[in-house]
Amino acid sequence: MDVLKDIFTIHLVLSALRLASPIALVALGETFSERVGIINVGVEGTAVLGALISALVAYFTGSPWIALIAAPIAGGLAGGLHALWCIRFRANHVVSGIGINILVAGLALFITSSVWGWRGTSTYSDTINTWYITGAALVIIIVSQIFLFRTKWGLRLRVVGEKPEAADTAGINVHRTRYIYTILNGVLCGLAGAFFFNSVGRFTSGMVGGRGFIGIAAMVIGNYTPVGALGAALLFGFIDALQMRLQSFIPSQFSIMLPYLLTVLVLAFFIRRANVPAALGKHYVKQ
Repeated sequence: MDVLKDIFTIHLVLSALRLASPIALVALGETFSERVGIINVGVEGTAVLGALISALVAYFTGSPWIALIAAPIAGGLAGGLHALWCIRFRANHVVSGIGINILVAGLALFITSSVWGWRGTSTYSDTINTWYITGAALVIIIVSQIFLFRTKWGLRLRVVGEKPEAADTAGINVHRTRYIYTILNGVLCGLAGAFFFNSVGRFTSGMVGGRGFIGIAAMVIGNYTPVGALGAALLFGFIDALQMRLQSFIPSQFSIMLPYLLTVLVLAFFIRRANVPAALGKHYVKQ
C-alpha cells in the first residue's frame, strides 16, 4: 500500500495532464486535417520542427515568447508544404508525410551542427512555463469541439471529408478547405513542438519520442472528435507519467516501453470502431 501511495498522488495527475497536452494538440490537428480528407503522418516531424525553431529563435532573440510564436508558424509552413504535395500534385498522403519526417530529421542535424556545433542538440535557453501551453490546449480543444459540431463552418468541413463532390456542388471550395485545415494541423503540431522545447529548455533530435504518432492514435481512439482525442491523450499522458514513477520499482527498460506497448494494444481495439471519413486519403478532381 505504501508503494501505491508513493505512485498515485496528485502530482501524478498533474503530470499526466501536462504530458497529455502536446499529444492532444497533435491529435486535434490531425482531427482537422483528416476530417477534410488529408492524412498527415508528418505530424511527428512537424512537432520536431516546432521544437527546433523554438530553440533557434530563443537562442538568437533571447525571448521565449517570440520563440513560442515562431514554432506554430514553422509548423504551419510544414503543413502547407504537405497540403501542396497532396492537393496540387496529388502525391500519396502517407509518402508525403514520411518525406516531411525525413526532411525535418536531416534539417535538425544540419542546423544544430551549424549553429551550436553539436549534432542534434542545442544549448540551453530561457523558457516559459509549459502550463501556459497546457491551458491554451484545453481552451483550443473545447472551442474546436463546438466549432466542429455546432457551427455551419464545422459542417462544411465535415462534408468535404465525407462527400467532396456534394460539398463542391453546394459551393464549398474543396481544395481551399483542405489547404486551410492541413495548415492548421501544422500550426497545432508546431505548438506541440514548442511544448517539448519549453519543458527542458533545449532541443534534442529525439525529444518528441514518437508522441506525434501517439497523437494520431489518440485521434483514432477519440473517434475523430476533439474531446474524444483529449480523453485518449489524457490516457496516454497518464501512462507516460506512470512509467516515470514505475522506474523506481521495475526495470527501466520495461517502464519506458510501457506507453508504446499500450498505445498499440489500445489502438488495435479501437481502430475498427472509428468512423473514418469516407474521402480520407482520396484525391479530389473538380469535374
